[in-house]
Amino acid sequence: ADLDQALTSGDLGDAYADALDRATTLDAWDAHRRVEIALAGLDACTDRTRLLLSLSHGQRYRVRLACALASRADTLLLDEPTNHLDATALGFLTDQLTSWSGGLGVVTHDRALLRDLSADGRATFLDLDPTADGTPLLVTGTYDAWMERRRADRERWEQEYTAQVAEHQRLESAVVDARSRLRDNWRPEKGHSKHGRATRSDGIVQTLHRRKKERASHAVQIHEPPLELRWPTVSVASGKTLLTCTDVAVAGRLEPVTLELTGGEHVLLTGPNGAGKSTFVDVVDGTVEATSGTVHVHDGVRVGVLTQHEPVWQHPDLVAAEVYARYTVRFDSAPGLASLGLLDRAARSTPVGRLSQGQQRRLHFAKVLSERPDLLILDEPTNHLSAVLVDAVTEAVKDTAAGVIVVTHDRQMLRDLGEWSRVELG
Repeated sequence: ADLDQALTSGDLGDAYADALDRATTLDAWDAHRRVEIALAGLDACTDRTRLLLSLSHGQRYRVRLACALASRADTLLLDEPTNHLDATALGFLTDQLTSWSGGLGVVTHDRALLRDLSADGRATFLDLDPTADGTPLLVTGTYDAWMERRRADRERWEQEYTAQVAEHQRLESAVVDARSRLRDNWRPEKGHSKHGRATRSDGIVQTLHRRKKERASHAVQIHEPPLELRWPTVSVASGKTLLTCTDVAVAGRLEPVTLELTGGEHVLLTGPNGAGKSTFVDVVDGTVEATSGTVHVHDGVRVGVLTQHEPVWQHPDLVAAEVYARYTVRFDSAPGLASLGLLDRAARSTPVGRLSQGQQRRLHFAKVLSERPDLLILDEPTNHLSAVLVDAVTEAVKDTAAGVIVVTHDRQMLRDLGEWSRVELG
C-alpha cells in the first residue's frame, strides 16, 4: 500500500528503502532455496505444479510446515508439528526448532520433542491439564523437571482430597450417630431423677444440631483428581499362537510381510511413511483385503485394533457413556467406562460429536480395551493423547499378557519399547 501511494505521488525514495529493509530482514532472496530445503527435509512434495488438493492430508501438512520453517519469522507457533512425520522428517524438524533464533511456541504431545526443546533448561511449560486449584501449571526447566513437578502436585492433590473426603465422612457419621441417639427410646437407670431423660434428650438435640453445623461448614473444596488408566486384565497362555501372516501383500501399498505372534509376545512395526504399516493393520483387522499371501487369526483369539483414523460415530448426539454401553453390550465382563480411567465424568456425559479429538481418541481406546483382547494392535497410539497418558499406556503394554503389535513413529515410545522385537517395513 505504501509503495502504491509512493508510485502515485512520485515519491519512491522512502517506500523503496522500507521495502528493501523488509526484504533484507526476511532474507527474501533466499526464500525459494529455504523452502526447497524444508520440503526435502520433511519429505514433502517438491513439484510446484501440483495442486495442493491433489496431495494427501499428510503431504499438504508437510508443505505448510515447510513454508512455516522457511519463513524466518520472528515468532513461530506450531500446533502438533510432529503429526504425519516419519523418523527422518522428525529429525529434520527437531534440528530446525532447536536452532531457531526467534521466539518459539509449540503445542505438542511429542515427549521426545519436548525433551529436546527443553534440554537447556530454559523452556517454559504451560500445562493446561486439570490442577487442584483449577489454574494452569507453569514450569520453567527441562522436561524431567516439569514431570517431577506434575508428580509432586498430583501426589499432594490426592492426599489433600483424600483427607478432606475422610473428614467429611467422619462428620457425616457423627450426624448419623447423633440422630440415631435421638431416635432411641432412652430411659435413665433405676434410681435416677425422673428429669434425667428430658435433660439427656435436650443434650442429644444440641449435639445433633452441633454435628449438623460442623458438617455444613466443612465442604470438600478440592476437585476430585483426574482418573488414572486402569488396564483390564487378560489371560492368554504364553506361547499360544495368536496370529500367523505369510507373505501378506497389497498391490501398490504393502510389500510381502511374514509374521507370527504368540501370547505375551510384543512387536514394534516400523518403517517410513508409505511403507504400508497402517495397510498391514487394516489387513489384519479385515477392512482391507490382501492381494496375495494369507492372514490367519487363530480360533478363539479376540483381536482389538486401535486404528490411526478415528471411527465415524453413527449417533453423534449420544453421550459417550451410552455409545460405550451400546458397543459393549455384546461382550461378557466388559469393564465399565469409568473404571478404565480414560474419560472423566464430564466427558462421559458429553455427546460424542462434541468431544475433542483427544477425548474421542480416548473413547476409541476404551472400546478397544473393553473386548479384553488377546491380540492388541495399536496404530500410532500416541496421537492426540497427553504425555502422562502415553506414559501409562507404555507401561501397561509392557506388562500385559496379551500379544501386542505397536505401530509408531513416536521416538520416546520407540526408546521405551526398545527391547521389543522389530519388524521393519519398506
